Amino acid sequence: MTDKVRLAVHEALLGREQRHLLTDDERLRFAGQRLLVTGAGGSLGSELSRQIAACRPARLTLVEQSEYNLFHIERELAAAFPGVPLDPVLGDVGRMRHVRAACQQARPHAVYHAAAYKHVTMVERAVCPAVETNVFGTLNVARGAREVGARLVVVSSDKAAQPRSVMGATKRLAELVALSEAASTFRPLAVRFGNILGSSGSVVELMIERIQAGLPIQLTDPEATRYFMTAREAVALILKADLIGRAGEIYWLDMGAPVRIGDLAVRLLAVAERAGLPPVPIEVIGLRPGEKLREDLTSQGLDLTRTTHGRIWVARQRAIDEGRVRRALRALRDDVRRHDPMAAITDLCGAVPDFVPSAEARQMAAMTSAHATPADDVDWRSVRIA
Repeated sequence: MTDKVRLAVHEALLGREQRHLLTDDERLRFAGQRLLVTGAGGSLGSELSRQIAACRPARLTLVEQSEYNLFHIERELAAAFPGVPLDPVLGDVGRMRHVRAACQQARPHAVYHAAAYKHVTMVERAVCPAVETNVFGTLNVARGAREVGARLVVVSSDKAAQPRSVMGATKRLAELVALSEAASTFRPLAVRFGNILGSSGSVVELMIERIQAGLPIQLTDPEATRYFMTAREAVALILKADLIGRAGEIYWLDMGAPVRIGDLAVRLLAVAERAGLPPVPIEVIGLRPGEKLREDLTSQGLDLTRTTHGRIWVARQRAIDEGRVRRALRALRDDVRRHDPMAAITDLCGAVPDFVPSAEARQMAAMTSAHATPADDVDWRSVRIA
């Protein structure tokens, strides 16, 4: 699919034009900087890497846990931007030594933290890995960035607002963890947005797979609404927020009205029909564990206000209770060490008071906790909280 065709398909699904992309002047402001991306081979991280490379940085460091994804994004960028020095780093943000080594070697001006476990239904069944990667991975990246004096932009999600999923709760705690690391010489901020259209494992990708296979499109609920944007729009938000952002804040892009999942399916079927694919029926399967009928824009205590950019909003919040954050991290560190997801859910509720875990997440956690054994692959005593 060419870029022009992909753009046409995305705009047909969104019901609007793609907007808020980077300007030439904004790209120039990143030229000559040393920049680092975590999760650089993922759906969002790879687009972030592409757009940063197009800004002609002095050096671009790509941190990725998946060898396959890292191999492909490095090859793609080397071919498309031969003048940009690339440093591919195979590493896990959940391991501080990997993060510290990457930051010390790159000495980046800015770190864009996109590495995370993001699939709601998968994370409902994997509480401890989600805490390890989304929460402690963010803590490691924040501290690695702070040690080298880099700016930090944490990629978050609308599911962090009033979370009903483990993924949303870990992303909200990740925001608090990063922002609580702010200091006079360290400027962390977070960026929230909705679903990325066509990202790996997204609702659109799943619908397309079923249409191509001649199978019914499965909808959780046609009345469910989601905020959608393209990867290019999301990345533009990340980079624009870095240009205008201040420490301790959470930024939102005006994504327009939320889209009904039923309308999205109808639009996709129309696009498929124009491409010559036979129509398929729609099958309603009900909301899955951790999913909400409608996504919220902000968590309790956060007010959206305008920034100097007409389409970017900032969600300013009350002062972070750093003591609560550190107590939660100590408790969660022990939960992960014991591989006790039930205790981890309880401690996530304490850290994120508006988190309401699903019955399914609790049930699965209780079954897993009954057979828990201490983890022996990481020395959790070395994970320093404060």
